[in-house]
Amino acid sequence: MKLPLWPMKLAMRGIPDAVHARLLSHGFNHLLQGQSFSSRLQQLQDKRLWLTINDTGSTWRFRIQNCQFRPDRLTSKPDIHISGQLNDFLLLASRKEDPDTLFFARQLCMEGNTEDGLYLKNMLDALEFDTEAHFKAFTGEVIGIRLASLFRHLNARRPVSELINIQLP
Repeated sequence: MKLPLWPMKLAMRGIPDAVHARLLSHGFNHLLQGQSFSSRLQQLQDKRLWLTINDTGSTWRFRIQNCQFRPDRLTSKPDIHISGQLNDFLLLASRKEDPDTLFFARQLCMEGNTEDGLYLKNMLDALEFDTEAHFKAFTGEVIGIRLASLFRHLNARRPVSELINIQLP
């Protein structure tokens, strides 16, 4: 059974953007733990990134510092601004659609510094999450290997993307 998106949209409209940015930055930074690609964020040091969800009116503001996402309170123009519908961001996050398709079809729009935006898009396109490295970063070598093995055995990645009701326009 797939979940509808309206509860997520309702929550996004009812909770201030700054709260979302803080929660998302913690989530992003957690996922970056143990990942080799996290060091690639160094090239975007002190860059400001906004994500705007058009159909909820949400804009989440981040600054990249020390290879981590930090909430950004500044309202002046960002270095990179990505906007689109919630469905399109979920397609990107769940990897059901590749970034090139979403950007070239103009389902997601990127504005700002072209070089930084292209670097970020290519980074997203090449993203391969290393579950074992992530678990090791939190629990140590032995437990991390066992947790990653259990995660693969349970095929734990699959149910998350299957729960999201994503429809292309």
